[in-house]
Amino acid sequence: MVSSWVKKWHGLGVQEKLHILIQGSLIILFFISMEWVIGRFEQQIMTSAEARAEDTADGLINGMNMLMLTGTISDPENRKLLLKKMGQSEGVNELRIIRGKSVIAQFGAGLPTEQAIDDMDREVLETGKTRFVKIDVKGAVPLLRVEVPFIALQNFRGTNCLRCHKTPEGGVNGAASVTIDLSQDEATLHEIKSLLWAGHIAIQILLSIIISWFVRVLIIRNIAEPVKKLQMAMSEIQRENDLSKRADVDETSPDIGEMARTFNALVGNLERATERLELFGKMFHSSSEAILITDTNKHIVAVNPAFTEITGYGAEESIGKNPNILNSGRQAPDFYQKMWASINGAGQWQGEIWNRRKTGEIYPEWLSIGVVKNSKGEVINYISLFSDITERKAAEQKIEFLAHYDALTQLPNRALFADRLKSALLVAARTERKVALLFLDLDKFKSINDTMGHLAGDMLLQSVAERLKTCVRESDTVCRQGGDEFMILLSGASNTADVEGVAQKIIAVMKAPHQIEGQEIVVTFSVGISIFPDNAANSEAMIKCADDAMYRAKERGRNNYQFF
Repeated sequence: MVSSWVKKWHGLGVQEKLHILIQGSLIILFFISMEWVIGRFEQQIMTSAEARAEDTADGLINGMNMLMLTGTISDPENRKLLLKKMGQSEGVNELRIIRGKSVIAQFGAGLPTEQAIDDMDREVLETGKTRFVKIDVKGAVPLLRVEVPFIALQNFRGTNCLRCHKTPEGGVNGAASVTIDLSQDEATLHEIKSLLWAGHIAIQILLSIIISWFVRVLIIRNIAEPVKKLQMAMSEIQRENDLSKRADVDETSPDIGEMARTFNALVGNLERATERLELFGKMFHSSSEAILITDTNKHIVAVNPAFTEITGYGAEESIGKNPNILNSGRQAPDFYQKMWASINGAGQWQGEIWNRRKTGEIYPEWLSIGVVKNSKGEVINYISLFSDITERKAAEQKIEFLAHYDALTQLPNRALFADRLKSALLVAARTERKVALLFLDLDKFKSINDTMGHLAGDMLLQSVAERLKTCVRESDTVCRQGGDEFMILLSGASNTADVEGVAQKIIAVMKAPHQIEGQEIVVTFSVGISIFPDNAANSEAMIKCADDAMYRAKERGRNNYQFF
C-alpha cells in the first residue's frame, strides 16, 4: 500500500506535488486554528455558565440569610418560596442545601432535612472552596454543577447570619448546590462551531483557488515554460541528430538556466566524443594494420577490414571465436606462456609470430597486444594489431642474399667466397688436408659484349655459371669474382690429380656452344690453380697465386689451366 502511494507520488508533476504540499500545510494549519478558536469559545461559554451558577448559589445563600435575619427560615413555606424563586433563574435545573450536623445544633430544628453527602459535597465542606463540575451523561442534557460553601455565625446584633466565600477550612456549616442546564450553551457553541467551520471552509476554498492560481503561474512562468523550451531544444537535437546545436539559456530562471548550461556542456562533450569516435572509427576501418579486439574471456568482439584482407576471415566468421583460429602450430606452448606473462605483467607484448590464413597458408606477422582497463583498473578488453610481413621477410632475405650472392648468376659473391675460403683453410690446417683454388677468366669476353650487347653478355655469364656448378661437388663453392672472372673452391682436395680433373672437366664442358638470342656462342676459360698449403698459407695469398697462374694460362694461348 505504502509503495503504491510512493509510486503515485513520484508519478506526479512538479505542479501537482507543490500544490499538494501547500494545500496539506494549509489544511493542517486550518485544523489547528479551528481547534484553538473553538477552544477559546468553549472556555468563554463555560466561564459565563460558571458565573451564572455561582451567582444563583450566592443568591440562594443570601435569601436564606434574609430568612434567618427575619426569623422566618423555620417556616417550610418560606423555604419553598425561596427555592422556587431561585429556581426560576436562567437554566437552573436543581437547587440543594447541604448541611453539616453542627447547623442543626446552632439554628435549632425546623431547617430542611440534611441531604446525602457525596464526594464532591464532602470536599467542599472540608476545604471550604467553591467547586465546579460539568456532568456529561450520554443521551442526557449536559449539566453544570456548582457548590458554594457557607458558615453560620452570630452577627453584632446577636442573631445568626450566613457568610459565603473565603470561609475558613474546617469551619464550614453547609453549602448551596446549584445545577444548571447547559443545553442552550451547547446549542450556542454548536452554532458558533458551524459558523466557524463554514467560514474556515470558505476561506480554505478561496485560499486554494488563489494558491492554485499562484502555483500555476509560478510553475508555468519559472519552470514549465523554460523546461518546455529546453525539452524542445533536446527533441530538435535528437530528431536532427545535430550535436552542433545548443539550448537557449533562460537567465530569468536561474535553475533552468543552469540546467540549460549543463545540457549544453554535455552536448558539447558528446559532440567532441562523437567526433573522436568517428575519427577512431575511420582509423579502425582504414588502418592498413589488422585490428582485433577481444573481451576478457578472449572472445573476438570486433575486427577491421584489414584483418579480413590479411587472414581471409570475415567479421561474421570471427566474432565470438577465439583468436587461436589463426594458430599455425609453429610456436611451442612455452612461447604463448611467455607472451601472456608479459601481457598480464607489463600490459603489452610485441614480436614476430607465424599465423595461418583461412586458406591454410602460413605467413609471418608482426603482432602487438595491449590491454584496456576500466576506471577500477580491471581488464575489460585486449587489442591486437598485426601486419603481414611476408614481403618484408622476402625483402630481408633478398637483401641478405644480395649481400652474399651475385645478383646476375645467383652464385656466392666475393665476400661470401672469402668467408668460405678462410673457413676451409682453418679446417684444412687442423686436419692436414689440402685446399685448391681455381681462378677462371673468360677469354675474349669483351668482344662479345661489344658485338652482341651487354644483355647478351649477361645471358652468357648466367649460362656459364650453370655449367660451372655441374663440374663441382655440392661441398665445393663456385663464385663470381666480378665481370667475367670466376673462382672455385675445392675443399678437402686429396691430391693435385683430382684438382686437375676438375680443371679438365671445365675446359671440356665449355666446348659446347651456348644458345644466346638465337645464336650459338662458344667461349673458353683461362684457369689458374693454387694449392694450400703448398703454394700459399692464407686466403689472400691463395687468390694472388691463382690469379698469377691464370695469367700464365692466358700467355700460353688461353683455353687451358696452369698450376702456380
